[in-house]
Amino acid sequence: MNTTTDKKTRYPSNRHMGDRVSLLILIALFGLAFAARAQQGSQGNTTIFGGAQMTFFANHDFVSGGGGAQPGVILTDRASGSFGVLNFFGDNLTSTGGSDAGYVDGYVRKYGAGQFVFPVGDNGNIGQFAASADGTMGAYFHGDASAALTSNLFTGGNYPALPSGGPFPTLSFQVDSLERVSTMEYWDIDGTNATTVTLTWDAASDVSTLTAGQLNKLTIAGWDGTRWVAITSVVDVTSILGGTSALSAGSITSTATIVPDTYTAYTFASRVAPLPVTLVAFTAQAEGNTVMLNWSTTEESNSDRFEIQRSANGKSWAKIGIVKSQGESAVLQEYSFVDLAPSLGGRTSPENLYRLKMVDKDETFAYSRIRTVRFDSGQDLVAYPNPARDNLLIKNYDQVKQATLINSSGQKVLGTGQVSANGIDVGKLTPGTYLLTIALFDGTLNTHKIVISK
Repeated sequence: MNTTTDKKTRYPSNRHMGDRVSLLILIALFGLAFAARAQQGSQGNTTIFGGAQMTFFANHDFVSGGGGAQPGVILTDRASGSFGVLNFFGDNLTSTGGSDAGYVDGYVRKYGAGQFVFPVGDNGNIGQFAASADGTMGAYFHGDASAALTSNLFTGGNYPALPSGGPFPTLSFQVDSLERVSTMEYWDIDGTNATTVTLTWDAASDVSTLTAGQLNKLTIAGWDGTRWVAITSVVDVTSILGGTSALSAGSITSTATIVPDTYTAYTFASRVAPLPVTLVAFTAQAEGNTVMLNWSTTEESNSDRFEIQRSANGKSWAKIGIVKSQGESAVLQEYSFVDLAPSLGGRTSPENLYRLKMVDKDETFAYSRIRTVRFDSGQDLVAYPNPARDNLLIKNYDQVKQATLINSSGQKVLGTGQVSANGIDVGKLTPGTYLLTIALFDGTLNTHKIVISK
C-alpha cells in the first residue's frame, strides 16, 4: 500500500460522478455474481474476491442482511494490490447491527456526504471506525502492529505484513508525547480528502491496561513512516456506537481533520499526562526561621490543587500543605505558602527540598522541579557591619557565588556575582531593612536581615 515510508499508494477511485455511478452499478453486478458463488461454501455469508467490488446503495443491517448480502460476516480479500472492497454509495448511509458475528472482514469504502461508521472487523472481532470524507476507505486488523499479520481466510495461512509498509513496531514512538502504543489492534485508513477520524474500542481492546486505568490519557496515534506519533484527539462523552465512553468501551475522535493518507496505520496509544497547569516560576527562600514558597502559572485547565511537599533526602517526601488552584485560567496567577517548620542548622544540616505536586480534577498529577533551602547558623558566613552605610562585607566571601538584596516590599534592588574582599557597595540604597540572600558555590542558600543607614 506504500510506495515510500511516508506516502500511501492511492487506491483507485472515480473522480467524475457520472462515470462512478455507471462503474459502480457494473461492479455491483459482478460482486453479486461472485457473492452467489462464494455463499455455497461460507455458511450463507458473503465473499468479495480479490479485484472485485460490491456496492450497497442503501442502508445495511448485519442482522437482517440486505442489498444482496446474507446476514453475518462479509469477507473481502485483503491481498495488497488485489483486494476486494465493499462500497457504500450515497449520502448519510448507515450500517447497523455490527457485532463480533456480523461485520466486514476486510476493506470498506464510502462514497457520499455525512459521517459514516465503517463496519469493519477481523477474525471474529469487530473494530469500527468513523469518517465523513467522500472516498475514505479502511480495514481493521485485530493483532499486534509490530507483526502486522492477519489470517488469510482464503488460503488458511497468513497474509504478508499489511498494510504495505508494515510491520509497525509499537516500541518505536514519539517519546515526548506517548508512553506506550497498543499491541491489540490497528487500522488501515486511506483517502485524500480531509476528515475527522474516530476509532472505537471494546473490552478486547484492553484500554484499561494501555492507559493504566486513566481514560483521559487515551489518544489516537498514527504511523508516520518511522514511528507512532500522537494525533490530538478527545474521548467522546457519548460513543458513536451509543452509551457513555468508559474503559470497557467507547470512541475517540481527532480534534482536527486529517488527510487519512498522511499516516500508514492508526491505533490507540497512551499519551504522556499533560500538566494541569503551565508553571512559569517556582522559588523557595528562607525568611527568618521559615521558608517562603512562591510560584505562578500562566495557564490552568481542569486544575484542582497544589500539594506542597518537603524532603530531607529527595527520596522520601511529606505533604506539608495544600493550596487550592484557580482551576481554569489563561492569565497570570500567583500563589504562596509558608513552611513554618523547616529543618534549621548550619551548612551541614539536612537540606530542605521542596516540590509542588500539581493535581488535576481527575487526580492525575505532575511534579515541579525541586527547590533547595539551607539555613545559615551564622558561624560560617557573616555579613558586617550591620547596620551598614557604604560597603557590606561578607566573611568567607570566596564561597559566595551570588548575593541579592531584597527590600521590605519584596523587590530585588541589588544583585551581584562573586563577592570580593571589598564586599557589596550599598551606599546608593535607601536606608531601611533588607533581606540579603547569599548563594554559595555548593548550591546552598543563606539569608540575613540587613539594615542600611546613612
